[in-house]
Amino acid sequence: MQMLDSDISKRKENQNQQQFSISDGSFHDKRYPFLTEFSELIDDMSTKDLKNNLLTGSQKMLAESLWMANKTKKDSDPDFKPKINKLREFFMQALITDHKRQWDEYRKSANIIEDNILE
Repeated sequence: MQMLDSDISKRKENQNQQQFSISDGSFHDKRYPFLTEFSELIDDMSTKDLKNNLLTGSQKMLAESLWMANKTKKDSDPDFKPKINKLREFFMQALITDHKRQWDEYRKSANIIEDNILE
C-alpha cells in the first residue's frame, strides 16, 4: 500500500491509491487473531444473549454509560453525529475492545517468557 502524497496538487492524480484504514485486515489478523471470527460471532447473537451471557457486569456498565452519554450529547447538540447509535453496538464494541486487550496482555507475557529463556 502507498500513502497519499502530502502535496495537495498531486492528490487528484493519486486518488485511486489504497489508504491505510481500520479495516486493513492483514495487519489486524496478525495483531489480534480471530478478531474477524469473534466479530462475526457476536454480530450473529441476539442483544439479549450479548447482554446476559457474554458481557461482564463492568462491560455492561461501561457500554450503557457510554451509550447514555452519547444519547445525552446527541440530544443537547443537534450537530453531533455519533458513529455508534444503538446500545447493541456499544455492547459489541465493549466485547471487541476486551478481546483486543486480552491479546495485548498475552503478548506482553509471551515477550517476558521469551526474554527469560534468552538469559
